Amino acid sequence: MYLVFDVGGTYIKHALMTADGEIIQKGKTKTPIQQDKTVQDFVKTIADVYEEKKQSEKIEGIAMDLPGRIDCERGYVYNGGAISYLKDTALSELISTACDQVPVTLENDAKAAALAEVWKGNAQEANNAVVIALGTGVGGGIIIDRKVYHGKDMIAGELSYFLTHVDKNRLDSYRSIEEINSVYGAYDERSPISSTYVATSSLCFRVADKKHLPPDSVSGEDVYRMAAEGDADAIEALEDFYFEVAKLAVTVYMIVNPDVILFGGGISE
Repeated sequence: MYLVFDVGGTYIKHALMTADGEIIQKGKTKTPIQQDKTVQDFVKTIADVYEEKKQSEKIEGIAMDLPGRIDCERGYVYNGGAISYLKDTALSELISTACDQVPVTLENDAKAAALAEVWKGNAQEANNAVVIALGTGVGGGIIIDRKVYHGKDMIAGELSYFLTHVDKNRLDSYRSIEEINSVYGAYDERSPISSTYVATSSLCFRVADKKHLPPDSVSGEDVYRMAAEGDADAIEALEDFYFEVAKLAVTVYMIVNPDVILFGGGISE
């Protein structure tokens, strides 16, 4: 039995899974994302789930997908995306040490989603495919000849950082990618990158901003509920969001020309 984790900026989803991909049991816990949290808090969160599951099952390995620039061969996180404290961390080793030396494998979240679609999902018949994952950030997984394409520096498909809405007269005011620690910050500073306009967390931020509410007080479920009830701010935000998603999909299509483009992430639920 394997213990698998899907790490997002809001929740860490986990499941017990067989080697052929059958999910036996699943659950989720909050991601320790607050400013005072550290790598140790993250590892403890994972270890607590492991300790619970090993009481009933023999865990042969741990597989984890998470945002950011991940070296899947070394189990090293160069950049943790929205989970900024994971930057420059030998995460596989830390988790394995906390979990009885069970082997741990890491992969970028959108690239893992692309692998899953080729293995068990809607890209089983495709040779080339792209998965666009809309969540706290914007992830991308590129499949070429049925294999994940990582690129030289493991950043192929990092759609959060596509440049959009760039004003040449404001170049000095934009922060560098290294300085952008969350999509909330990116939106607040009007950074000209795709996560400012396409990430679902930015959608929530926009609605909260319109309503003069705290940034983290509006969820994706809230936005859709408000839109269904006829709220003009939520409807406008969703229409703008869909337009930006469509533009991103067209750009990806013209660059990769895949057999299929698939959408995933929290919004797909």
